[in-house]
Formats: sequence, C-alpha cells, structure tokens
Amino acid sequence: MFTGFSSKETSKIALEDFNDFFNFLGILETETQNQKTFKKSHTLYNQKTTVSIHTNPKGKTRVNFTYSFNPNFLSWLIGLCFFPFGFLIFIIPNKEKDEFEVLINTYDF
Repeated sequence: MFTGFSSKETSKIALEDFNDFFNFLGILETETQNQKTFKKSHTLYNQKTTVSIHTNPKGKTRVNFTYSFNPNFLSWLIGLCFFPFGFLIFIIPNKEKDEFEVLINTYDF
C-alpha cells in the first residue's frame, strides 16, 4: 500500500558487504547473488524490502532498495470497526515508510 524505491551509488561490489545494514530489515526471505528480500512483521503493518546491487557498463555500482509497508489484518479491522476515524491507523505504516526513506538516504553506502 505504501511503497517506494531508492537507488544510491556505492563503492561496494557485493551484497555481503552490507551485512551490518541488513540487521534491521527483518528475516531473510529469498536470496540470489545480486538480490536479497527481507520481511518483517509489526503489530499494525508488514514490511517487505528487496535489496539489489547492479554494476553498469561504465563500472559504477548502485544499490537499489524496493520497499513496501502494508497494513495488516489488525489495521484493517480497526479501520473498519471505528470508521471513519479508525482509518487514521494507516498513518503509522506511512510514517514508518517515511522514516525508512530518511534512513536510506542518510546512510553512507
């Protein structure tokens, strides 16, 4: 529901070089050589993050983040039971997405 994409240039050439950064992304769901997908569940939303690394023909390496923060069943239940004010609960995953974007943009890759 609340998704985003971020891409930053990096001097690192492999995803294993980012292991200290991956600790807070959640549980590793799938992994390939150039892509890792993490999933994390919170009380009111679920977070899914895909991290990939690509090197262009000019030799510059970029790390890409695709992320989504989706309200879970409890959020929808609260939203419907306490309509119309219950849908204010969706501010929480949106706020978390915004904080995640700030973290990615301020982290030095």
